[in-house]
Amino acid sequence: MSPKNMLINSFVDTAKPVKNISPVRIVVSNENDKLRDVVSLMLVDKYRKIPIVDKEVNLKGMVTSVDILDLLGAGEKHEIFRKNNRDMNIEIGKFATTQIKAIRPETSISKSINAFKKGEWGLYPLVKSGKLVSVVSEWDFVKLVNKPLGIKVYEAMIERPMIVKQKYSVYDVAKMMCRGGYRRLPVVNDDILVGIVTPSDILLHIRRHGIEKELYKDKTQISKIMNKEVVVINDDVDLFSAIKAMKSKRVGGLPVVVDDHIVGIITKRDILEVIS
Repeated sequence: MSPKNMLINSFVDTAKPVKNISPVRIVVSNENDKLRDVVSLMLVDKYRKIPIVDKEVNLKGMVTSVDILDLLGAGEKHEIFRKNNRDMNIEIGKFATTQIKAIRPETSISKSINAFKKGEWGLYPLVKSGKLVSVVSEWDFVKLVNKPLGIKVYEAMIERPMIVKQKYSVYDVAKMMCRGGYRRLPVVNDDILVGIVTPSDILLHIRRHGIEKELYKDKTQISKIMNKEVVVINDDVDLFSAIKAMKSKRVGGLPVVVDDHIVGIITKRDILEVIS
C-alpha cells in the first residue's frame, strides 16, 4: 500500500462498511411530490441532490438542482416541462434521473471511495433489496480528516477553473451549469474574483421573481444574484485548513486566491482524490 493510500486509513478503518459513516438523517422526496415543493426543500435544507422514492421507500431516481435548471429551460429536459404546460406542479418522478448507480450499505469504505472516483456523482444512495437505506457523499469521507495532512492546497486544486464574468446573464450561466454539470462557478471582473454562483442561487432568484416559465428570457446579470461574500483559501496552506473552512461555512468548494486573483478551485472531490 502506497503512502498516498495510507492517508484515509489514518482517520478510519476503510475495511468497515460504508453505512458506518453515512448520515443518520437524510432528505428524500416521493416520486409524486410536486416540483415546487422539491425546490423549496432544496433551498430550505440546502441540499443539491435528493433521492426520489415511492411509498415503499424503493429508490426510483435522483434529482439535482442542475436537473431543475435543465427542466426550466437551460437544457434538454425543458421539453418535458413544456409538454406539461410549464407548470411547477409537475411531479418530480416525471423527470428524475432513473439510471443511477447505488452502493450496498455493507460495501467497504475503500470500495465505496473507488465508486466515487470512477463516477461523476457527489452523492450515492445506499440501497438494500431495492429500498433506500441512506446516502453517502464525498463530504462523509472528507470530514473524517481531523488533522493536517502535509499536503498543500496547490497540490490538490484544479488550476484554471471554469469562471464566468459578472456581465453574463442568469440564463447563460444556467446553461453553462447544465452543459458542464458545475456545482459552483467563480465570478470575475478583469480576472479579479468578485463572487461565486451556484445552481441554488439561480433557483432562489427564479422563485423570488416568479420566472419559472421564462428562464430562457432572463437577461439579469449574474452579478445581481451572485454571493459576494466568498469564502476563499490561499494556495500555500494545508488541505486541512480548506476542510475546516468548508465545514464551518457549509460549502463544498473554495476558490483559491492569490493577491485577489483566482488561481484555482478546491472541492471535496479534489480532496478525496488525494487522500485516497
